[in-house]
Amino acid sequence: MDAKDAKDAPRPEEEWPLPPSWMWSCHECNRLYKAMKRAPEVVEAARAAGEPGVDYDPFDSVVTTQIRLAQHIAAEHTSEVPAVDPACERCVSDTSGRRIRDEMVLEHRARHLFAPPRIVGFM
Repeated sequence: MDAKDAKDAPRPEEEWPLPPSWMWSCHECNRLYKAMKRAPEVVEAARAAGEPGVDYDPFDSVVTTQIRLAQHIAAEHTSEVPAVDPACERCVSDTSGRRIRDEMVLEHRARHLFAPPRIVGFM
């Protein structure tokens, strides 16, 4: 692999994992996952069709769709939520110094099922 190929090669922390098969048999997981994957395109289309100077904030839909899917998995598929990932700083520590609600911990861990490691660490 030459230097250009190495530079363009995807890094593991940016790779979207293949969701587990049980997610595809749940209508709501399927719907929420598809909405999450389409969100960047929807935001970009709105930006392209919109007026100059208007802020089309991708966090209104891109991040929100990830949160909705994680909330659904944490609430409806609790037994499928992965255990703490020792390689994930967010999983193993509470950097804010506050106690995090159990639901939020489950939601974070649920994101390991469908989001790249670099994104999972944000929430």
